[in-house]
Amino acid sequence: MTDAYTVFWARDRCRSIATAAAAHVPLQVLFGGPHLSMPSFLRAKVRPGDLVYPVGVHDQRLYVLGRMRVTEIVEWSAGADDGFERHLDRFPHWRFLAGRCLTEVVLGEHGTRVRLDAAMPPEALRRLTYRSLRATRTVKHVSDEGRLVRSLGVQGIYRLAAQSVQDLDAVLAQPPGLTPVFGRRARTPTMAPSEVLI
Repeated sequence: MTDAYTVFWARDRCRSIATAAAAHVPLQVLFGGPHLSMPSFLRAKVRPGDLVYPVGVHDQRLYVLGRMRVTEIVEWSAGADDGFERHLDRFPHWRFLAGRCLTEVVLGEHGTRVRLDAAMPPEALRRLTYRSLRATRTVKHVSDEGRLVRSLGVQGIYRLAAQSVQDLDAVLAQPPGLTPVFGRRARTPTMAPSEVLI
């Protein structure tokens, strides 16, 4: 059985995407490491076949940035000569995401283009549920109006409950908007809504 996860991208990473060449290609690769700013996919138990949804927060709203199905996770250890650099060279559009403490390259397929305008509706955010082997939890610090007052509950990599996967897919399926997000105004799309980035 496959699982689905969210991975948090900080605001500066989202802003970088708005001006990067990666903004025009499907999501093909993600990077992991040992720190909160670049968490470990292996530690989170992500496996080939699983779906990963990058998410970001702006103006107390949670944005679903895209989706990718994992095909392989390549682990790297300091001093190992395993051709890790060639994995970075295969994805020049995404290399800027690979921070300094990189220890994992997550290869994927069937990726969407990254969107910077797909905010979760308040009701979907209120019911956003993560599950572990022991329990489930909803995201804390959501106001009565459906605003994410603190983003700590989504920072990291977390396994989604089935209903939440459907909610995230519904957010990605919505038509593109022109809402200013991450400090930039989205452009008018010239492609099909399912492929639109911003």
